[in-house]
Formats: sequence, C-alpha cells, structure tokens
Amino acid sequence: MRHLSRIARWTVGLAFLAAAPARGQDDAAYRVRFRDAPERGIVRMLREHCETYSLRDRPPPTDTLLRRRAEQDLPIVRDVLRAAGYYGADPRVELIASTPRRVVFHLNPGPRYRLGEVERVAAIPTLARLRAMGWSRHMPARAAALLAAEQEWLAHVHAQGYPFAKYTLRRYTLDHEARRVHVRLEIDPGPAAVWGAISVTGAVRVREGFLRDELSLAPGARYDPARLDESRARLIRLGLFSSVALAPAAEVDEEGRLPVELAVRERRPRTIAAGVRYTTDEGWGARGEWEHRNLGGRAERLRLSADYGESARALEARLAMPQFGRPRQRLLLTARAADETPDAYSSRSFRSSAMLEREWRQLLWVRGGAAFRLSEVDQFDEDRNFVFLSLPFETDWNTSGNPLDPRGGFRLFARAEPFFDVEQKDRGFFKSAFTLNRYQQLNRERTWLLAGRVTAGSIAGTSASRVPADERFYAGGGGSVRGYAYQTVGPLRDGEPLGGRSLLEVSGELRAQATESLGFVLFLDGGTAYEKNVPDFDEPFRWGGGVGVRYFTAVGPLRADIAFPFDRRREFDKAYQFYLSLGQAF
Repeated sequence: MRHLSRIARWTVGLAFLAAAPARGQDDAAYRVRFRDAPERGIVRMLREHCETYSLRDRPPPTDTLLRRRAEQDLPIVRDVLRAAGYYGADPRVELIASTPRRVVFHLNPGPRYRLGEVERVAAIPTLARLRAMGWSRHMPARAAALLAAEQEWLAHVHAQGYPFAKYTLRRYTLDHEARRVHVRLEIDPGPAAVWGAISVTGAVRVREGFLRDELSLAPGARYDPARLDESRARLIRLGLFSSVALAPAAEVDEEGRLPVELAVRERRPRTIAAGVRYTTDEGWGARGEWEHRNLGGRAERLRLSADYGESARALEARLAMPQFGRPRQRLLLTARAADETPDAYSSRSFRSSAMLEREWRQLLWVRGGAAFRLSEVDQFDEDRNFVFLSLPFETDWNTSGNPLDPRGGFRLFARAEPFFDVEQKDRGFFKSAFTLNRYQQLNRERTWLLAGRVTAGSIAGTSASRVPADERFYAGGGGSVRGYAYQTVGPLRDGEPLGGRSLLEVSGELRAQATESLGFVLFLDGGTAYEKNVPDFDEPFRWGGGVGVRYFTAVGPLRADIAFPFDRRREFDKAYQFYLSLGQAF
C-alpha cells in the first residue's frame, strides 16, 4: 500500500507538470524600457544600476513581486536623474501584461536645473581675486561637475601653501521655482607651510644628495602639491626604482616647515633588450641593447646598442650624465658607426657628438652642442669622402606621454644643424627639419583616438650634388609614406632614389582599441622629397594608405600594417607593403 501511495503521488505530479503550460525563455523573462530619457547616457547609467534591468532574465514568479522589484529601483532612478541635474524628476513605473511582460519606467525628468549663486568663504586674502575655478554661471547642475569644481577650488587652496585645508561647510540649496542650485562652501585653510627637510630611505647604489637635487622641493619654498607629483614622476623616469613613495608629514613644525619622506626601492641597474622588425621594402632587422642606468651613483646612463638589417648595420654608444653643472641639465655624449646600403646609396660613416641638454618641467628639452662626422658615400658609382664639423641644436616639446603609445597631447621636435666641411670650405650647408605630432582622444575611455603628423625639412647653402647622399631628404617607407618602398618617393635618376633638399609629409590615423589587448588602425599618408631647398610641388605629392592591427603588450603595442600606394608607378611600386614593428607608427 505504501508503494502504491508513492506511485500515486508521482503520477499526480507528472500529470500536473504535463497540464501546466510550457514557458520558454522569452515568456519567463521580461523586458525593461526607460521612457522620456533626456540624454542617452542616462539610459546607460540606469541599466548599470537598476536590478530590474540586470535581473531581467531571472524574473520573480508573480507580477506583484515584479512590480515590487521595479518600485524598489525608483529611488535609484531618481538619484541618477538628480545627479544629471534633473532635481524635479518624478519617475513612475508601469507593468504591462504582455508576452513577454514589460516593465516601463516613465522618467518624467522635467527641466534641468542650473547653477545659481555660488558663495565661497576662506580666510585667505589671495583667494578673494580668484576666477571661477570650475564654477561657470548657469552651468548645468550635474553632480559630477559640481563635485569636480569643489575639488578644483580645494586644490587651488592647497596650491597657495595650505596643505591641510578642508571643507567645513558644503551646502547645496535647491530653488525649485527658479530651477537653480545655490552653493555655499566654507574652507578652513589650516596653517600655511613651506617645504622642510627631506629624509631618504632605501637608497643603496644611488646617492642621497643626487635624489634631493632631483626633487622640485626647495627647502623654504611655498608648499605646492603639484611639486610632489612632478618630483615623483621625475624619480620614476630615472628608471632606477621599482617603487617610489614621496609623502609629506602629517603636520608642520614650529617654524611652519613641512618635512617630506622619500622611500625608494632600487631595481637592478643593468638591462639587456632585444627586438626584431620586418618590412617588405627593407626586409628583416634585429636590434640588441645593453644599458647601465647608474654607473657612478648619480644616474649616469650608458647604453650600447647594435642594429643589424638587410640594408643597415650600426653600432652606437651613448652616455647621459644628469645634473651636469646644475640641476635639470644633462651632458649627452654619443658615438655611432654605421654601414648602410639602401637602394639610394651606400655609406660608411662615423659620427660623434657632445650636447648639453636643458629641461623644463619634463615637457620641454633644449639641446645644443658640437658633432664630428666622417663618411664615405657612393651613389651612382661616384665615391666621395666627407669630413664635417657641425653645431646641432634641438628643441623637443612633448606632452604626449608614453612614446610607444601616446594617447593625448602633442610633440613638437625641431632640429637645426649647420655643417662645415673640414677639407673643402665651399661644401658646407645648413640642414633643418621639424615634426609635429598631435593626438586627440575621441571618447572618455581613450579607446578611440585621432592622430596626426606633419614633417617638413630643408637644406640650404649649396647645391644638392654637394650634399652627401646620406644627409639628403627621402620619403617613403614604414616611418614615412607607407605603401611605397623605402626612400623611393621623390626625385629619381634612372629609377633610383636621388634624394632632395626639402621634404614635406603628412599622416593621419584613426586608432581604435577594441579589447584590452587588440586594436585597429585606419591610416593615410602623403608626402614627397623635392630637389629644391623649399617645396615647389613640381614633384608629385604621393598618397598611400591602409589598415593595421595593434596587439597591446606590457612594453608597448606590436604594430602590423598593410599599406597600398594610391599613385602607384607600375614599373617599380609593389601593389602593397607590409610593416611589422614595436610601437605606434608615430
């Protein structure tokens, strides 16, 4: 009897399941709509924060529980709208019995409120003449913008020499009739401070005196938090430390001085690096480097490198000595021996130089010095020897950050160099060039970027035949006009590159980062070299373009580009060129 009873229960259960209507995934789930959204971004925020939307594939068993879930999200909806400046919003929820069921949020945002009166109080005389500092009359009263303006004003108070300034009152008053938000802020500045003593811990191979001189924290100077950030970035850029902690003390001393603690952890000073590259016009190439970043305890950097390719071999030594004579000043010594055999010429050369570099705020570098160059150049079966002294001068203004993958800002590099022939006095010339790179982010996440480059150059003072072939300008190749073979865009003789006395190039790239490790590029390049010392446009301005893939690594993006010549010369231009290297094209 007991077994029969159990069988009966199973039979009834199976009969009930068979009688119940089947519910597919579309019938079980529900849809969510946000109506009357004043901005597209608000819908995205609501979808991120409302459980009604995130749990739409896990519906409650009854409509009553579904309505309760939606009503519990109403305060979140109201907060999102208020944060966007819609302080009079009156959201409602509606449940529509359909297949599938629908939950509709009627946002009813009303008009956006704007900033009204702003009253800021701080017992600091110099702040009475401040500009708006982030507060703009009648600006939309978005919560993020108001908080950012708060922080900007507080940061400015800190920059006036008050490290412990803080808000004692932050009052926002809604005027529903005028649809305005009135603000009253009061700051207690605390004691004023100047920089005090700097204590250093963790320095073993690096001299403490050198580290103190690298910091932008002159004892007795007014406290400024921007100097802390600048000093920290400067120490990191030395490449000597795996960690840098730079922190002011919790209070000033009796003399109003604020001590600073610097704690560093040194990394190994030696590095070995290697890399490979490939382009269809120049073939394979490899590069190896050995570097010592702290030869004598003051961040003296010695770099030895070797480069081997199908058309160029080179050995180079470079020594950089920081704080040479004064802070923010370096002595740069270089020596390079090269054997180059591109299609345009063959050259064996040795060059050495000594340059003094002056730096301002890690954004602007100015260099000047002297160089010696000895070369043997063969072009069109004419072998010539040259011995030159030159006076190179460079400026480098760079706000773009990462050199392998810049995501904003610009870089302006200019170089001018008069050459004096030691053997023939009438064979000197003046060579100058500049390159401007600009990077403009297209979205907040910096995953879409527009990059542009303009390069121009000129050689004056003599005819092209008196300028060594390896000092003339050439266009074409992976770092120039992609789609054309290396050095082939410009004057030609019997189908071989001749080189020019002037150059003009432009490039544009649309860069998109699809995932954390994968990106894509659409690019257009144009340019040419000219026989005269200024572009006369008698030489055709050739265009090329194509697409590329970027694989982002910890070191930098791995670049693979395929480019096509738009003005193809069928007698010697290939249908496409392929480039593989590390780092963005520019």
